Amino acid sequence: MCQPTSDPSVDALYVGTDADGLSRADDRLSVRRATTAGDALATLDADTSVDCVVSEASLPEMGALAFFEAVRDLYEDIPFVLAVGPDPDALVGDALDAGVTDCVRVAGATGPDLLAHRVRATVERHRTESRLRAERAQYRQLFADAPVMYVVFRSVDDEPVIEDCNDRFLDRLGYERDDLLDRSVWDIYADESMDRAVDGFDSGRRGTFGQQERTLVAVDGERVDTLFRAGPRLDAAGDVIGTIGLYVDITAQKRRERTLERLHDATRNLLRAGTHTQVADIVTDAVRDVLGYPMNLVRLVDGDELHPVAITDEAERRLGERPVYRVGEGTAGRAFDEGETLVYDDVRAVEDGYDRTNARASMFVPIGDHGVLSVGDTEVGTFDRLDRHLAEVFAANAATALTLLDRTRDLERQNERLEEFASVVSHDLRTPLTVVEGSLELARERYDDEDLDRAARSLDRAFDLIEELLALARTADAADRRPVDVSAVAEACWRTADTDGAALVVESDPTVRADEARLRRLLENLFRNCVEHGSTNNRRESAGDSVEHGSTDTPPPPEADDDVTVTVGSLPDGFYVEDDGPGLPDDGDVFEAGYTTGSEGTGLGLAIVERIAREHGWSVDAVEADGGGARFEFRS
Repeated sequence: MCQPTSDPSVDALYVGTDADGLSRADDRLSVRRATTAGDALATLDADTSVDCVVSEASLPEMGALAFFEAVRDLYEDIPFVLAVGPDPDALVGDALDAGVTDCVRVAGATGPDLLAHRVRATVERHRTESRLRAERAQYRQLFADAPVMYVVFRSVDDEPVIEDCNDRFLDRLGYERDDLLDRSVWDIYADESMDRAVDGFDSGRRGTFGQQERTLVAVDGERVDTLFRAGPRLDAAGDVIGTIGLYVDITAQKRRERTLERLHDATRNLLRAGTHTQVADIVTDAVRDVLGYPMNLVRLVDGDELHPVAITDEAERRLGERPVYRVGEGTAGRAFDEGETLVYDDVRAVEDGYDRTNARASMFVPIGDHGVLSVGDTEVGTFDRLDRHLAEVFAANAATALTLLDRTRDLERQNERLEEFASVVSHDLRTPLTVVEGSLELARERYDDEDLDRAARSLDRAFDLIEELLALARTADAADRRPVDVSAVAEACWRTADTDGAALVVESDPTVRADEARLRRLLENLFRNCVEHGSTNNRRESAGDSVEHGSTDTPPPPEADDDVTVTVGSLPDGFYVEDDGPGLPDDGDVFEAGYTTGSEGTGLGLAIVERIAREHGWSVDAVEADGGGARFEFRS
């Protein structure tokens, strides 16, 4: 009845004897006629397009108010206008009290016009109200079905009070509607969100609020993390009376973020651990604190057995002393042997003779080739894919940490052996050579003999060899790294080197992050190699015989008459050093310790160059220069 429409026409049902007067008064009124209440009810029952019922006060079959009640039984909201005579007495009051829409006194010549006007006004008002009700109903439906938590706030003494909210907001926080409405929003905000909430409410009313995080507190105390947006709420006059707020639940996302942060913290702790036991302890603590499973332990392999190394208090309390498994034996032994994670919804179903009285859901995750992580719970089927993934991440990180510990231990043992070797070289070899050196000097003072000169050169080479061996054995770390101008260091090295007429060309000014002292050592070795084996009179017939890789101090032949040029330049990701000498040998690794094509070199100079480059994390390649010489390229 009387559906919302923009149609200006009105379909009226007139009940009584003077319908023509209403028809003549306004041609926009389509007037149907019914002389009795019974006829009118029959018409209304058959036709739902009637916009308004107009009834005379006196009807032949029943009273006007009784007829009104009968109409209301059919249609609850159809407008009903009662046309009364010039002396309506008490009827008008009773009619309005009963719910009649309007009462119009029809008297004299203007009576029909007044009635027509009031009928049209009544219908228009009803249509407007129907349209508003429909819009409100649609709004309420959208409000209820919104995929976010939606709250309407009103301002009470500059404080946001909850006036309305959708079911999603109520359900997420666990409130009944009556328990939440008319409460201050401060009642549901966590302490850390209160500080910004006052300013947020003010900026929301001004329309300048952006997006911020808010933490709400549910009825059961759960903290609900949200993204919050707010805008001004206006009344009909356009005045701000509060705000409208949208909350997006990001609790799961924040929980994942916190889990990842804890995972990263645990990983950093793993890589700082100094022993295998510390690694195992960190894993059990992380599984307890991050995954939320306090019943877990780590076994590490020893020979063909897996021994418990770290166990949480909860696991020890519920499970007691845990057994040693042989590799391939039991659930943990199988997981380690197969290198695959084993997950059981209820480990009691496994018949292997082991006591697991208080364990139900169980997960066994191999820690590389080092051991196995066992995680248990007292409930059946509690582990999901995320639990398994995180447990495997912990195990993989632990395997990396344990491998690093093993390698570090191997390197320490290797360094100890190198120190022992260096001690032997430094003392046990140098001491007798020093004695020989003194005796040789005395002999050379007495005798002028070429054999003594040759012996002196060999002795010098022996001392050089000792120095190079010590440099290899005691290579330092490039710890003090900072931006260094390679050209400046190169020129400084060149000034102190025995270049014997060779030329240095700096084509550009490369800058690298380096330990300047170690970079100086690298360049000194390269320059010696280039100068000592790059002059044309020292070039042999084949390239393989022309460069001695590693010689450090052999003097150039006295007959040399064509000196080498050494060039230093920059690369997009590093620098290079090249000479215009005979180039590289056809075979052999020039960086291999002991590799040399000369008869007097140590073969260690370029090995030291490569070692220093590795200290800095650089790659080094030996290639042919465009002009045929040797070129060494260093890239970070």
